[in-house]
Formats: sequence, structure tokens, C-alpha cells
Amino acid sequence: MTSHVPKSLVWVRVVTLASIYKLVVHQMDVKTAFLNGDLDEEVYMDQPEGFVLPGNEKKVYKLVKSLYGLKQAPKQWHEKFDTVILANGFKHNGADKCVYSKFTGEYGVIVCLYVDDMLIFGTNMLGVCETKKYLASVFKMKDLNEADTILDIKVKRHSEGYALCQNHYIEKVLLKYKHLNVKEVNTPFDSNYKLVENTGRAIAQLEFASAIGSMMYAMHCTRPDIAFAVNRLSRYTSNPSAEHWKAIARVLGYLKKTKDLGLYYSGYPAVLEGYSDANWVTSVGDNKSTSGWIFTLGGGAISWASKKQSCISHSTMESEFIALASAGKEAEWLRNMLYDIELWPQPMSAISIYCDSQATMSKAYSKIYNGKSRHISLRHEYVRQLVEDGVISIVYVKSSGNLADPFTKGLSRDMVRVTSIGMGLKPF
Repeated sequence: MTSHVPKSLVWVRVVTLASIYKLVVHQMDVKTAFLNGDLDEEVYMDQPEGFVLPGNEKKVYKLVKSLYGLKQAPKQWHEKFDTVILANGFKHNGADKCVYSKFTGEYGVIVCLYVDDMLIFGTNMLGVCETKKYLASVFKMKDLNEADTILDIKVKRHSEGYALCQNHYIEKVLLKYKHLNVKEVNTPFDSNYKLVENTGRAIAQLEFASAIGSMMYAMHCTRPDIAFAVNRLSRYTSNPSAEHWKAIARVLGYLKKTKDLGLYYSGYPAVLEGYSDANWVTSVGDNKSTSGWIFTLGGGAISWASKKQSCISHSTMESEFIALASAGKEAEWLRNMLYDIELWPQPMSAISIYCDSQATMSKAYSKIYNGKSRHISLRHEYVRQLVEDGVISIVYVKSSGNLADPFTKGLSRDMVRVTSIGMGLKPF
């Protein structure tokens, strides 16, 4: 049973479009959202304690509407909102069912829903006001006017577009772990750390998992610069050691020093570009490599990832190819999302993905794969198909200019600063 939870906060990507096309961004909240769901089946419940009808003690209530706590409540709310918004002329986005758009001769509106929180993007106030009026006529709504803070992410309008920051959220996280005596540092991960699996007793395992989760939320929303460190540390969640806690304190120390950094988007460049990289055999013990990719639009990062590869690669080229296939998959998803938003110019040109491995590039453009590894063969066919279909083009870039580099390994202070600027991170 699921409710409206978009793929990795898709509205962050729509904020980029708001910067490019000078959209107005307003925010609304649905009051008691799950009570709006209509039940498809008969559901009965015991009479609540203190509200038992005298003489009917052995009877039960039959639910007419959905209630909080019901397993199907999120799904029923999802279906209800779908029915209501589609009836008003909106249509689903093909890449994410939590994004709706409506374009008429007078205005264009995009609605992004996250359970009961929503952002309304409009080409003018007429579209925003009409959408608000319609939703308020069906649901009990709280109008929060121009977007300010949603899901612990601050939204700020500046002269060239919008910026997103989580400084208050990071302050709350730092306060929660103040007992670690965190000191400010310039990099999120010390490349001299040789982190290995803990063979002894776990140290505060639940708290470690909670700390990873807290940092992961910041990483997914506005802080791509800590992606590698969080990804690396999350591998030790089941049995953390003192060394792992030391590395956690370092990430928190970096966030403490840079808590006011936010993602800034402007109208330029209005070109979607990607970067892909891999670091061969970085995982001690299982010989797995690390993939990293990032996509930028409107001057800031809109999608990124740092992940341990799921299969063993036999060479640097193979590990780079696995990373390129992952980046290609994300490029295809981003293309599909933008394709369904009428603001984006058609036809769409191929998305350039920059790669620092010429061997990987030549393999991608080759029609024949003569290796023996089936998992590489499948990825080769997929990437080659994306290139042939005009979804992506692969461009060579020197390692020093590869924006995906910090997603595969720890970098020096100067490189962290340079790549952070390239991602669109600036003081909020």
C-alpha cells in the first residue's frame, strides 16, 4: 500500500524549471489527508474505549470512510487525489505519477504532491489561484502561499531563480549528535581512512543507523557533496565500530562548517548534462567498485548518486561501463519526465554524459561486445541502444573536469570546494 511519494523528491527538479521559466511557486497542505479516502471493501472496527454505546457492547462499527492506521489508507488517498485532480484537466507525468500538469491558452500549472504536502508551479498567478480554488472546493486545504519551507527544505527566490537549503535541518541533526563533540572540517571524508568491516561488538548500532538516515535525507535533497561519504558509511550500519563512528563525526563536522550551503538554480544554462565516473575495487572484502553520476540543469545539480556496484568488474573499463549504464538509465528517466512537461522545448536533443574513460566511450559506440561477462554485455547493449535512439551522447572529459569524481572517492579540500561550486552549491 503506497501513497504519493515521488522518486527522490522530484519537485526539487521542477524547481529548476521554475528558475528557467520564471514560474511562481506556491505551497498547500491537505488537512487530515487520509480521511479523504473512499473504501473499496467493508471494514469493521471495535468500539473505542469510552465510546461504547450502552446496550450495544457486542456490536462493532462499520467504517464509511478511510481512517489513519488502516493499511489501505495511503492507497485510498492516492486514488482519491488522482480522481479529483485528473477530473480538472490535469494529466499524469509519465515518469512520476506524483507530478501533474495542465496547460491551457491562458496558463500552465504543475502540481507536485508528497503525501499531503504539495507545491504548485504556475506560469502566472491565474493558474495557481484557479488550481487552489478547485482543490479547496474538494478537500480541506491549508494555503501556505508562496513556498518557504517544505519537508525541512527552505525555498528562497533570488534574482535569477530559486535556491534550496537545509541549514535548519542540519542544525537539528548536529544538536541531536552534539555528544560526539563534532569539530569543523573542510572535507566530508578522509581519503586516508581505511574502513573495514567490524569483527568485534557493534557500538551503538541503532544510533549509527539513525545518524546515517539523518545525513542521507540531506544528501538526497540538497547536499550532493556528502553522497560518497554517506554511501560508504552506510555499508557498516549492521555492525559499526569506533572507526566508523569517527568517520560519521567527520561528515557531521563538514556539515557543521558548510551548513549554510544551498543549491542555487538560475535560468542558465538551460541544458541538461550528466557526468559519470567509477572507482575500481574500492570495497575491501567483496571487491566491488563504486559508481557515481550527477546531472545538472540551470546551474545546479538536479540528480546524483554514489553507489556500490552490484557485480564484480574485471577492469577499470568494466567498472566505468557499469557506472555509465546507471547514468544512462537516469538520463532516460529525466528525459521522460521533461518530455511530459509542455514547457520543455521539443524535439528533445540527446543528453550529453561526460565520461573520463576513452576506452569506455569507444566500447559504447561499438556495435560488437566481444567480452565474456554477460552482465557487461547487457549493459553494453542498453547504452548502445540509448545512443542509437538519440537519448544520450557520450562525451570525453578530463578527470580534473569530471563533476562525478567526488561521488567515487574522497577528495582534497581544494577539489571539494571546486566540485561543490560546479554542483551549484553556494552560501544561502
